[in-house]
Amino acid sequence: MPRGISLTEFKKGQAIAYRNEGKTIREIAGILKIGKSAIAEFLKNPDAHRKTKKTGRPRKLTPKEQRNLLRQLKKRGASIPTAQRESGLTHITRQTAFNYVQRSKQFQFK
Repeated sequence: MPRGISLTEFKKGQAIAYRNEGKTIREIAGILKIGKSAIAEFLKNPDAHRKTKKTGRPRKLTPKEQRNLLRQLKKRGASIPTAQRESGLTHITRQTAFNYVQRSKQFQFK
């Protein structure tokens, strides 16, 4: 599961060039100021670098649907069920809508 930042295309090219020159992974990591394991993993299979599919449960709402829900809630006096209905989000429960609103940090709930 990747946690670090991806190598830029420029740094990928540099790493390959340095490796073709005969430099060690430790030397390449020192020059590019990147961890040795990141360089080693990239050089092991450059084509597959950071192309693994994300695992886990997919989100119920797309970013566009989330924005639309929040936009409807900003209308004066709108409740979560009302905003959900007006946004056309009938495929999620009221609790799911509430969780998305709570996670957005644009509204304060006590």
